Amino acid sequence: MKKIIIRTFQAVFTIGILVWVFHDPNKRAQMAAAFTRADPLWMLIGLPVAFVGEIANIMRWRILLRVQGMHLSWGRSFLLFFVGLFFNLFMPGYTGGDFARLYYLMREFPDRKKQAVLTIVMDRLIGIVALVLTAAATTLLRWDWLRQTPESSVLLWTLVAMLAGFTVMLAGSFTLSGLKVAERLPHHFPFRERIVETSEAYHEFARAKLSTWYALLLSFPVLFSFYGAFYCSAKAVHADVSMLDMFSIMPIVTIIISLPITPSGVGFRESLIEILLRDLCGVPTQLGVLVSLLGFAFFVLFGLIGGIAYLFYSPKTRPGWREMETEVERAHEFTDS
Repeated sequence: MKKIIIRTFQAVFTIGILVWVFHDPNKRAQMAAAFTRADPLWMLIGLPVAFVGEIANIMRWRILLRVQGMHLSWGRSFLLFFVGLFFNLFMPGYTGGDFARLYYLMREFPDRKKQAVLTIVMDRLIGIVALVLTAAATTLLRWDWLRQTPESSVLLWTLVAMLAGFTVMLAGSFTLSGLKVAERLPHHFPFRERIVETSEAYHEFARAKLSTWYALLLSFPVLFSFYGAFYCSAKAVHADVSMLDMFSIMPIVTIIISLPITPSGVGFRESLIEILLRDLCGVPTQLGVLVSLLGFAFFVLFGLIGGIAYLFYSPKTRPGWREMETEVERAHEFTDS
């Protein structure tokens, strides 16, 4: 019942925000006109820029897999990762891809389910650390610029609050891990399962510090490639946005849309980019929305490639979503036992 309520809220919120973004017929007409004038060269440049980040993401994941004794070929790693991108397209936030990767990784290594969970946990933690560091740096460097209007100030303070939350979460989990008290927490303790998983991930990957550092370093090209794709889409529609401006705006957008509210941030991302480009760079609203849509289009393409990979990965026994959900929930129990 709880899941039904949450998913209903997510669906209603997504529809509502899409209606709000696209309700004005004049705005839609202006977007269509701007799209016809878009520079295809910048879109072609944006494709490899976006793709470089996905390759770096796969490299990071492979490093973490090897630490846990799981060796996948490049082809298999590519396949599983892109299947995850496919699931990201319609799952709220950015966790759907992790969910799918974990399920199929357990099928590849049925006797290493606990290790599979820990690689996904650490992959997510490392990504959060890199995102927090990047967002904190751009926020400090461009604090006054990011506070130009009341709306941008609200979004900036939302970012600050979320950064503080992430920092407390990381510091708290690290402290509990260092004190070795995570597994002694009462079973009814809030988020106990996730705390135990995080603690085990810290201990496991602390034994391979060099590999973990390499994985963290690879997280930065992942982020910069993502931001760069949206910069290319801005140049394609002739929006007057510098690379520095885009790289200052995108950490705010990326962190806020990490909240599992709409599938892959759809609508939420468009409204945030529209507001920030308008208030901070003077970009017309119709161009701001188009920048977001075209930037996201690169990743939709990768997700569709992942959908094709999904069709060929296991053509005879493709599971239903509930079956996948049940299997992943069982896997989490391995880390709590």
